[in-house]
Amino acid sequence: MAAHTSGIRTFLQRHCSDPAALISVFEGEHRLYTLSANERLCSAGEEAESVWIVEEGQLKVLAGESIVWRGAGEIIGEMAFLRGQAKATPLRGNDVVAACRTKVWKIDRATLDGLDPTTRALWYETVARVLVTKLDEASLLRASQARDLADGDRIIERLVCPEGVQATSAFLLNGADRIPPVKKTAVIWFSDLSGFSAHSEGLDASEVGDVLRRLTDPQVEEIQRAKGQVDKHMGDAVMAFWLCPDDLRVERSLAGATRAALEAARRVTDIAEASALPIGIRIGLHVGEVSVGDFGGGDRIAFTIVGQPVNAAARYEQYRHDPGQPGGRVRVSDKVFARLPDDVRSAFQPTAVEFPDKHDRRFVAYLSSI
Repeated sequence: MAAHTSGIRTFLQRHCSDPAALISVFEGEHRLYTLSANERLCSAGEEAESVWIVEEGQLKVLAGESIVWRGAGEIIGEMAFLRGQAKATPLRGNDVVAACRTKVWKIDRATLDGLDPTTRALWYETVARVLVTKLDEASLLRASQARDLADGDRIIERLVCPEGVQATSAFLLNGADRIPPVKKTAVIWFSDLSGFSAHSEGLDASEVGDVLRRLTDPQVEEIQRAKGQVDKHMGDAVMAFWLCPDDLRVERSLAGATRAALEAARRVTDIAEASALPIGIRIGLHVGEVSVGDFGGGDRIAFTIVGQPVNAAARYEQYRHDPGQPGGRVRVSDKVFARLPDDVRSAFQPTAVEFPDKHDRRFVAYLSSI
């Protein structure tokens, strides 16, 4: 018999302090069942009448979309007898399905109920050891999953703005639909490296990437230092925003974003001049009410802001001054300029410029002195 009950013996040697006392009981059952692949051993909610010990093969314990695997020398079904109220009918907590051709020993409830007190105590001690082992495995699995989630969050944070991390995480982890867009006031940043495309034509791919990072990193650093959020990189352009739930934060964000733009323009210009790069920078800032949410198509997540103020911010960045006239590396709308503190406003030329877009809509901008 022992040659055919290696699963039982392996189980008891792992978890029982006196294997011989239970081997004689379990090996007397003579109930070895063979399951074909995908055959169900039990279903959640049904009455528990036995426990099983795997002789060979593998079982899948299904808990929602999660799967726990049980192989040779492992027990299935013991938790049902410890679940619920005392003296209540024990019920299965999970579906269990054979992953492949699998053999299991069935230990009937009547056998367990008929154990003498000493052997019954040994059985419950064995079950307790099993449960501790399974709890340890579950803890390790949760820790591994937590690390995976943390790694996933870090990856997501590199792909979307902070406002979009929660939306993306909800979609990936909870299967949630897109978060409905909401209206919020935002300060919007558009920047572009003028002359970069022409300069990059003579460079190989690695050189293009190196130059782009050297001139983009200072912008991102200043945006983040001012508590802004980088929405996306578009070639050599950067889009960012500051969401402002109230007037106080509008005032703070306008000053912070403008200071960040002035410092970013200075840093990018210094780097370009020190390296003799024929590249400049233009930054446009505007403020207005935008829609915030997931605007992706199909299954693609695209958390961003949309609305007329976003388009207007791009127009300020794109302003082309007349030859011989100062263009100002930082261009702010009249709405932004009107709400800047005096020390920030002093960095701009006092007289505004007016210009049309291709649809002949008029824009009023204030240009920085640098």
